[in-house]
Amino acid sequence: MTEPPNFRTVRPSPPPDRKSRLVAIALTIFCGAMLASGSCFGLINTFNINGRNKPMNILFVCGMIAGVVAFLAGIIWAIVALVLHVLRPRNQQP
Repeated sequence: MTEPPNFRTVRPSPPPDRKSRLVAIALTIFCGAMLASGSCFGLINTFNINGRNKPMNILFVCGMIAGVVAFLAGIIWAIVALVLHVLRPRNQQP
């Protein structure tokens, strides 16, 4: 005997839960600040005003710039996320 066909309705999957971006934003700000401060410390320790500069200083300057950019990007990201959270209607907030 054959089984009757299984006709079940296929429902769309529920929307994914909104995850908080707070951890990612905090990590970006913290790591950017650590990279900038560590590179600044390395640059100050290897900087020689009267003699030749070490080639390592270029790496420290690049690290400091990258850290400052990451720190500022994290701050801007936090401000934008806060503004979007405030402007979002109450029924769409998690």
